[in-house]
Amino acid sequence: MVNKRILIVDDVITAGTAIRESFDMLKKINAVPVGVSIALDRAEKRSLDDPVSAVQAVARDLEIPVISIVSLPQLQSFLRKSPDYEDEVLASVSDYRKQYGV
Repeated sequence: MVNKRILIVDDVITAGTAIRESFDMLKKINAVPVGVSIALDRAEKRSLDDPVSAVQAVARDLEIPVISIVSLPQLQSFLRKSPDYEDEVLASVSDYRKQYGV
């Protein structure tokens, strides 16, 4: 893996622990982590002490880009427009964002 460029892929970032561990393991075998791709950016607070999201903290701390396929605000917009979901689903996602979002 020496000097191999690696993209780290995950579903979501909660606190960033798994991504950081993957990053460190790759560095130990002389691979080059070039970025992180996640399915959903929940725009979730990393902690009460850090005003940025977990995704923003990973990008900042590891100095690599973190790209999501979809963000929580995009999901909310989709739910608003979609006739396939009950209003309670959007309300639940919105409540989650109010409580945990940045």
